[in-house]
Amino acid sequence: MLFRSVIIIAVCFANLGLPVAASPSPYSSGGWSTLHTEGANRKQVNNVALADNYRVKHILAGNSILTAPTLSPDGQQFYITTGQGEGGSNLYAYTRRGDLLWQSDAVNGKQGVDGCAILSSPVIDRAGDIYISDCDQLWAFRPDGTVKWVIELPDPPADAWQPDSGKKVNAFTTAVLTNQGHVFGVTNFGDALVLDAGSGALLAGPLRLPGLQPPFSPTPMPEAMLEDGFIDPELKVWAWQLLMGGAMPSANTPAIDHGTGRLFVAATSTQEKLGSVVALDVIESASDESLQLAIAWNTDIGPGSGSSPALSPDGNHVYVSDENGVFYSLNAVDGAIEWQLETASAAASPAVGADGTVYSLQAYAPAIVAMSPQGERLWESDVSAFTRRNLPESFFFGEPVSMGNGNPTVLDDAIIVPIVYGYRFKWGDRLLPFSIQSKVVALDPKTGKGLRDIVAIPDDSSGITVVLDDGTIMNTLGAMITTSVSPLAGIVNFLLPRGLELIPGAGGLSIAIPE
Repeated sequence: MLFRSVIIIAVCFANLGLPVAASPSPYSSGGWSTLHTEGANRKQVNNVALADNYRVKHILAGNSILTAPTLSPDGQQFYITTGQGEGGSNLYAYTRRGDLLWQSDAVNGKQGVDGCAILSSPVIDRAGDIYISDCDQLWAFRPDGTVKWVIELPDPPADAWQPDSGKKVNAFTTAVLTNQGHVFGVTNFGDALVLDAGSGALLAGPLRLPGLQPPFSPTPMPEAMLEDGFIDPELKVWAWQLLMGGAMPSANTPAIDHGTGRLFVAATSTQEKLGSVVALDVIESASDESLQLAIAWNTDIGPGSGSSPALSPDGNHVYVSDENGVFYSLNAVDGAIEWQLETASAAASPAVGADGTVYSLQAYAPAIVAMSPQGERLWESDVSAFTRRNLPESFFFGEPVSMGNGNPTVLDDAIIVPIVYGYRFKWGDRLLPFSIQSKVVALDPKTGKGLRDIVAIPDDSSGITVVLDDGTIMNTLGAMITTSVSPLAGIVNFLLPRGLELIPGAGGLSIAIPE
């Protein structure tokens, strides 16, 4: 998913035939078609120039949005998910300029896409059909919003953690399209399965991945986070644990190499306090049309479930980070660890440039670290000049700081990343972030130096920066930082330098349109 990952699965069993090799991409050709751009999770956009000026449209305010909007094959409409409870809608279709086209039925028991969709980007195939997971079902929609099919996902294990409400939760964290055009996914509790995209029929699995169920994340959830309707309150603990890599063994979006058809999944290890990368092959029988999922390899890495995997441009390497910020390159064929590097990576899915350079979001450190394909640290980003220009020193809170606040996106001549400018305050053993400005920032891909603040956005991103072919920039507005510190707004605003105040929680989606 956005901030966790690591396990890989692949290799075929002797009598099952061969894995399916290269084929045309099953994904929509309209641009951003899944959470991290395309199946390899590289978050790379080519032949797009940044504009000098933008006008910003803000939609779906009051909703936390954590996964990427995805585009139809003609690029003229996009789909986005929210996390509302009973009576709310959670899948929306808009024109690329932000005009509502349709929304899914309101949640009413099993009817309507429920709030677990908040952590599942709509996946778009070549025909423009849409695949989205909620808590316990997988939905397929036609481009006009009619339901193509809906199927039940596997039940969680009997001893699995579940929300106090009693609602059954075992969701996909964004599905994947296989080379055959089927729908593949791994549920929160490690059930891997392949479904027919036309009918929803089960083709392979469920195969339970071998990882242990992890303990609850020790990171405390702020009580005020996403209160006041930003998310279904029954799903707050589930979303927090998923984002922090706790309680559930699979918390990330798989990657696929469309050259070989191999799938790479992030999950926990069979060893306590370790993560793992698993590689899976979808095997076609040599004697009939049946399919089987086969685990090729399973490589342990450091603690937790880490980040979603991303692939090198040639598909030979799998990149992930663990909960301690150690970054890994694994061999895609056999799972061998090729190199590892200590970073402050925040368990967010890395981005990969066309030249193979790897970019990873860091926590409470320079926002981005860049690494060569050989594991050399190339640079850490530097936006200190922008920080000082945007904000003064505070008598009470000290020097202003910049905080990376979402996955990096790679353009031809810039790395762009959402940055929060603000202050940090030590309160007991907690470091409280106070957000004053939130902007999308361009970095020099050769040095990491800040090039410019591109556009201001209305809230913290906590997610994905999507770039369209005309330079339009879409930012998810998760509101996780802003809502978490909102009870302190009165006193903090009083203590801030004159004219400054905390960003109020807004949520929604920011659409920055070139002028």
